[in-house]
Amino acid sequence: MNSRRFRILHLVAESYIRTAQPVPSARIAEVLDLSSATVRNEFAALEGEGYLQRPHASAGRIPTPHGFHRYAARFLPPRPLPATARRYLCARLGAVHGEALLRQLADATAELSGYAVVVTLPADDHLHAHEIHLSVLSDRTLLAVVVLENGIVRELRVSLDPAPSDSTLDDAERNLRQLTLPLRQVPAALERLALGAETELSRTLRAIASAWPDVTPDRSASAGLRGLFNEPESRDPDFVRLVIDHIEGPTHVPGDGDAVVVATDEAVARVHGTVRIGESTGILTLVGPARMRYGPAVRVVRGVSDAARGEGAA
Repeated sequence: MNSRRFRILHLVAESYIRTAQPVPSARIAEVLDLSSATVRNEFAALEGEGYLQRPHASAGRIPTPHGFHRYAARFLPPRPLPATARRYLCARLGAVHGEALLRQLADATAELSGYAVVVTLPADDHLHAHEIHLSVLSDRTLLAVVVLENGIVRELRVSLDPAPSDSTLDDAERNLRQLTLPLRQVPAALERLALGAETELSRTLRAIASAWPDVTPDRSASAGLRGLFNEPESRDPDFVRLVIDHIEGPTHVPGDGDAVVVATDEAVARVHGTVRIGESTGILTLVGPARMRYGPAVRVVRGVSDAARGEGAA
């Protein structure tokens, strides 16, 4: 793409982001001091290259997903946030851990960006349990509260009829605390311990081993959906459905490492980054309309990612 076409694409994207209206050739011609015929020819060329589209027969142009992606690329890698925003993030995130950090990451990102946010902590069965507490919920159910090394708390319901005595529960808890193994190895270790245990303790350990895989589901926190409904696109039920799908569905990041990644489709844009939560790596996803304010958005995602690693306060 030559420099004039890139400039035209940039102007169309900026105008559409600002107004949510297709951009006529006359507006671009006035800004660049070109004839409308010249701009129309460049529009046609950009359409042919897949960067612009015409939403209606008599309307101006808007960027395609490919065009928005090309436009957004100019903001990568993102510049740091202003110092005041960096200090705010570090102060807000620095004193919280585990589940509370997950929520604060989502809230702070939504507040700074104005878009919907989901923070996902994928299941990691290589983690270790930091603390384990067992209690009786009912005459048929135990509750195992497991605090992981990243600060996340898991609650595991264990079916066991009848529930064991307090002394058996204490013995089971003691056995669990002695296991210094990754989560994925705990069920097999409990089965081995059960082989040499007395009947009541053996039954309890086997029941916990059977329920243990449920201790490692994904965790997520979301925020900012209400603010997103202020966008004109929210009047379209299909747009709302797509946003909710991205918030509630599985998170796939088209890339790896710590880089900020931008993904776009016809209606929705996403900006992805990674965040450290204890010893684990979570995925931060900012969701908005395709005409997202990409420059500020990628800076916020980078700033939150840096703050979660304890960087960028200066």
